[in-house]
Amino acid sequence: MAWEPASGRATLYTWSVVHRNDLPPFGERVPYVAAVVDLAEGPRMMTELVECADASRLRAGMELEAVFRDGVPVFRPR
Repeated sequence: MAWEPASGRATLYTWSVVHRNDLPPFGERVPYVAAVVDLAEGPRMMTELVECADASRLRAGMELEAVFRDGVPVFRPR
């Protein structure tokens, strides 16, 4: 196994808007969008979508790009 560079591009596979989560620090972030994305390089990963205040506009297959929050990759619409 070895680290490989990634482009930061992905497509949305599925998502759910979380309205309640009692575990820190998530309780302070509700509502938030939990998602599964397909990275351009092939792997699928769980993540959070950010900068998407209107979740009704999310669509499977939409293009996303990685951004980092506290060193952790999250994704936003492209």
